[in-house]
Amino acid sequence: MAGKGYAVANGAGELERLRLQARVWESDAEAMLDRIGVAKGWKCVDLGCGAMGILGALSRRVGPSGRVIGVDSDARQLEAARAYVEEEGLDNVELVERDAYRTGLTRDAFDLVHVRFGFAPGGRDAELLLEMLALAKRGGVLAIEEPDSTAWACFPQRPGWSMLKDAVLAAFKAGGGDFDAGQRTHGLLRSHGIADVHVRAAVLALPPRHPYLRLPAQFAASLRARIVDGGILSAPMLDAAIAQCEEAAQDPDTFGLSFVLTQVWGRKG
Repeated sequence: MAGKGYAVANGAGELERLRLQARVWESDAEAMLDRIGVAKGWKCVDLGCGAMGILGALSRRVGPSGRVIGVDSDARQLEAARAYVEEEGLDNVELVERDAYRTGLTRDAFDLVHVRFGFAPGGRDAELLLEMLALAKRGGVLAIEEPDSTAWACFPQRPGWSMLKDAVLAAFKAGGGDFDAGQRTHGLLRSHGIADVHVRAAVLALPPRHPYLRLPAQFAASLRARIVDGGILSAPMLDAAIAQCEEAAQDPDTFGLSFVLTQVWGRKG
């Protein structure tokens, strides 16, 4: 999902990152949906679904009698999502090009309203949460998945890898975003009167040469203009740090941990 804190270049590399992101977190999305109890016949919406989102997991659970709507405002992302939906034969999934903050979808209609990495961009928390509340029917579930950088690291530690992580966090902050949005979503739901709020957290162990070890480099490449123009890192320093990160990602003796994925959900009263 695009936003002030996440103004990235939307090229082939970004689509690759989003597909990888969806794949690596798929089992944790499945675990969250199991705990929520998503069932046959449910109507669900995935806001800011991007190139894949959790469309597959939702589709399998709601079955032929259910319906899943994926919402994104980016035509390129939706093109990739349509290819995924067709490849997987997800006949109960509909994709719409809409603003996730003002979807125009039927109000009070959905059993589940989900968003992942929609609050990290920052600046529009209330607007996004109000749209989620408007879409959910009474008793429907709001589910939010957001990052927390606390655990994000590689071992042995590499100066370039760590430098890129810090630059990415600073670039989010400079744009009004918050890469640690996962630390506040539980309180956000409770403060808006959501009932029965639950929280779950996951960290991925990244063995040597796991593609997600490249994430700081991928983010830094997409956020390059903000990092360099904002004086966070000079162009030569950024290029050197990206090279070190890529080297670490290919090192058979280097492993890592992902950021924390914080999942919170609760019911609309």
